[in-house]
Amino acid sequence: MANSLRHPGNLQIDFAPSERQYELWNYLQPDHCPHCGSDGSIENVFVGYDREGHPQYKPHCRVCGTTNLPQTILGGGAAGGGKSFIGSCWLVSSCMRFENIRAVVARKTIKSLKESTFNTIKTVMKSWGLKEGENYKINMLEGIVTFWNDSVIILKELEDLPSDPNFERLGSSEYTIAFIDEVSEICEKAVEVLSSRIRWRVHETFKTPRLFMSTNPCMTWVRSRFVQDDDGNPVECSETDVFVRFSLYDNPDIQFRQIYEANLNKIKDKATRERLKYGNWDFTDTNVSAAYWNFDGEKHLVSNLKERVYDPLKPAIICFDFNVIPYMGSLSVQIDFEKKKVYVLEEILGKQEEKENNTPRLSMKVRDKFVRENHLGGVVITGDPAGLARSTQTEAGTNNFTIIMNNMRNTTLRPQLKLLSKQPPVVTRLEFVNALLTGFDGWSILIDMRCRRLAEDMINQKKNPDGTKNKTKVTDPKTNTKYEKYGHLSDCLDYVLCYFLGTSWSKFQLGGGSTGIETVDAPVYNQFDF
Repeated sequence: MANSLRHPGNLQIDFAPSERQYELWNYLQPDHCPHCGSDGSIENVFVGYDREGHPQYKPHCRVCGTTNLPQTILGGGAAGGGKSFIGSCWLVSSCMRFENIRAVVARKTIKSLKESTFNTIKTVMKSWGLKEGENYKINMLEGIVTFWNDSVIILKELEDLPSDPNFERLGSSEYTIAFIDEVSEICEKAVEVLSSRIRWRVHETFKTPRLFMSTNPCMTWVRSRFVQDDDGNPVECSETDVFVRFSLYDNPDIQFRQIYEANLNKIKDKATRERLKYGNWDFTDTNVSAAYWNFDGEKHLVSNLKERVYDPLKPAIICFDFNVIPYMGSLSVQIDFEKKKVYVLEEILGKQEEKENNTPRLSMKVRDKFVRENHLGGVVITGDPAGLARSTQTEAGTNNFTIIMNNMRNTTLRPQLKLLSKQPPVVTRLEFVNALLTGFDGWSILIDMRCRRLAEDMINQKKNPDGTKNKTKVTDPKTNTKYEKYGHLSDCLDYVLCYFLGTSWSKFQLGGGSTGIETVDAPVYNQFDF
């Protein structure tokens, strides 16, 4: 037992979670099946051998037989929903219940952890009648709370450091359970490394590793793993993952809820208010430091835009981007010249994992999609003029656009190729697109909400001090290849706007932009032979 600490005796703990909090609590309980409600029913059963002949085991409930026993639990949603409170109660109650276990609480930095989550943990211990110095002690220098029974809560920092990209600072540590607060600030690798360290007295206590994470709605890996995929479809979590959705109204403290709700109602930005008050994950922020500083998700993103405005009897503009990692991309656009509206209807991707991230496969995918949807208005092919350059992998006279045109040529689509003579100056075209986003020359730009990668480009693409796009590269963990994470589909949008809004583009340049380029002034819709 910890020196000078003693058992607290009979405690009167008032713990009355809301229905949603109890749902989360149920997933966190040791040796418990959340499906049939059985306690003490989890056991490991033999399921076969690995490739080296070692026996393999898998936990299941011996009462109902399920193997769907979540080990990584996400409580995600609105601010003030009580997620961090449940996580804190779970750590404290587990340390009280079991002796000599090691619980971890983590955030991006120790500073943020001490200023937020750790304060909640101390509040829980105090409200439950535990006394510091008598039932537990705190070593702030080492970041450890030690209970009378030798169980501990350890404070950990999970910031992504260039000097420690593999989180070797976690070393050979062994833990029993873990709680990561505000996991949206943490990279997925940090979570995986910490999860691999949950192995201390797990068999004697929880039976399966248990890692709880909490966050407000975000656009990181957390959303695509637990909530919705990159196309906006609900994620079907693996049997070791579970997602519990929270709103502000899942907090049972009525007085807190009333005060906090009044504060959230003061937020003017609708997307932020929806995200923090109702836990809306289908949002896009505005980023004034981005290259597209006038992009506003609330203004420019429209749910089900394609279903509302798409006309199969009018030409579709298909703009291609020729990067291959993490995908090769294309945008489908229609323009209403009379109403001066640009409709970005869809992004069609050639994904790396499906081996579609090459010009032949993606162009055939686009062709088949438009034929399948009975598009009769013809298509106009455009993109980066650099795609006219011959690759060292192709024969003379062949380039990206000749491949696209050959693959898409049929009597239904009747493709036409329309390209800028050269790339528009980056600084001027960024200023032009930002002007269009605020209504320059009467134009408005509307983007289907499902164009996730384009929206991410518009938010996250940074600009350099000279006004050009910052093409910072990251490393693909699957191939160890460096690539530009953002900017591919936003480049497509740039080319479409500079070419097909030729009059406005010329007007903008004459109004103070840099040296212009040749472009075409007439709409493309009168150039088809029917």
